[in-house]
Amino acid sequence: MQRLALFDLDNTLVDRSEAFRRWAVEFCADHGLSDDALAWLIATDQDGFVPRDWFFGEVADRFGLASRDTMWGQYRRRMPELVSCPEEVLASLTLLRDDGWTVAIVTNGQADNQLGKIRRTGLDRRVDAWAVSGEVGIRKPAREIFEAAARGCGLDLRGGGWVIGDSPVLDVEGGRAAGLATLWVSRGKGWPSELAPPDRTVTDVVAAVQVLRDEDTAVRKGGEPGGEPMNQMVKPPSTLTVAPVR
Repeated sequence: MQRLALFDLDNTLVDRSEAFRRWAVEFCADHGLSDDALAWLIATDQDGFVPRDWFFGEVADRFGLASRDTMWGQYRRRMPELVSCPEEVLASLTLLRDDGWTVAIVTNGQADNQLGKIRRTGLDRRVDAWAVSGEVGIRKPAREIFEAAARGCGLDLRGGGWVIGDSPVLDVEGGRAAGLATLWVSRGKGWPSELAPPDRTVTDVVAAVQVLRDEDTAVRKGGEPGGEPMNQMVKPPSTLTVAPVR
């Protein structure tokens, strides 16, 4: 299996939940809204897994504020300024690439919002490429967006690799369908019982990078992969383009 690691962005590499909470606090302060409104915003957001046009339509209707599109545009400009990527995550990605891995980001979302996050956090200097759904016109869990990220690195999914992310459906199910091994970043949550489990589970992305490095070391030594698999390892399959990072 080739050393290819495809990472999700929100709540995997960056703390999107905390950034959204900070945005919601600012939004309520700017509009004189109550703590109940703050709780409603956070609950309605559903950790970012609802469409933004729907979300801001609900906000506009509930609070009688500016138009959906105006609020959405303001949100996309502000969120990259609020999001953060821990130094230990950036350092882990550097270690992974120093070990010979190729690293890319695969994320759903509007191009201005997601690219702003990638660049402002310094992730653009720690990865080889990215595929953002708003740019390539394809969303996870579609196989094609993973292919776009791999090709942006000059690689092909037929060589295998890993998908690392926090979404059981978008990242794990999507990665598995693309023929890749899967590493779920649980963030302390339980795995949905109705879905086949991932190949590995960790609580955060730093631990995920260590799993990849341990797996690679074990394979190079001709031994068994590190850790106990939750199910049998996925084998590489067979089968837009995103430019490599400059």
